Amino acid sequence: MNQIEKRGRTFDALFNPKHYAPFPGIGDADKFRAVWRNHPDYVLANMAHAAYVDDDGNQVRFAKLGVAVKSYASGPNSFGIIRGRQAILVHWDKVAVLSFRGTEGSEQLAVRTPEFLRRVADAVGIQLPDKFNTFLATDILDDLNFPQVPYKGAEVHRGFLAGTTELWPKIEADLSSSPIADCAEFYVTGHSLGAAMALIAGMTHQFNRIVTFGEPRVGRHIGKNSLAASTPHIRYVNGRDPVTAIVPTQAPFSFEHHGEERCISDSKKTDDNRLFDHSIINYAQILGDGVIE
Repeated sequence: MNQIEKRGRTFDALFNPKHYAPFPGIGDADKFRAVWRNHPDYVLANMAHAAYVDDDGNQVRFAKLGVAVKSYASGPNSFGIIRGRQAILVHWDKVAVLSFRGTEGSEQLAVRTPEFLRRVADAVGIQLPDKFNTFLATDILDDLNFPQVPYKGAEVHRGFLAGTTELWPKIEADLSSSPIADCAEFYVTGHSLGAAMALIAGMTHQFNRIVTFGEPRVGRHIGKNSLAASTPHIRYVNGRDPVTAIVPTQAPFSFEHHGEERCISDSKKTDDNRLFDHSIINYAQILGDGVIE
């Protein structure tokens, strides 16, 4: 695992959070539980980060914290393509957390960023890396699948729904059995695409809270869904995080945000690249200020 530099405000931290260990400074079960009691949203930000990490790494890390973890991942479709959708389900004592992974890169193949894309980004104040990873395209197919479809009393982004419903049967099978069914508290979280999937999960199953980071707009009339309407939903937005604003609000899409927006910002940052505001590691670093020394 790499050392976190510049408070997670680097291209590698942004596109490949799996290269960095979540829960920095929390090395044992007692400290983990103490931080959870006093700063639960910091723990949930790290759970959103952990959804990016491979299962072997999570098994080792969570074992040190006295936490059990199970991973869920896409299987190949009819064309042999794996879309890269992932989630983790963790539990300790009588608490469970479901966390969905967001859009991420991969080392499979890096290509040079097209000049036209760089110019568009420059025009809106975003600095892009010289190269990007082609695995991003499989996640972006979900991100850009904008048409809304009816879902449980609301209308939701078709791509976000497809990502959630692919994993949901596997997850649901574990929710009704011990030990998850015995938990008194159950939370759902995620970052970026994973945040959108977390909200849709919150429209599907009863949770104590929905807590998301860098969440794009997911649909409209979400409040007409009885579960979403009755479940506290905290939506963290870091600075000028562009992902929270990119899904269109104009007709025919007319997407809306749902939940209570909580704005945070990094007073310790040394750059002005708004793209870095989307880093889940930076979200966690901000919420961890004063918590983990």
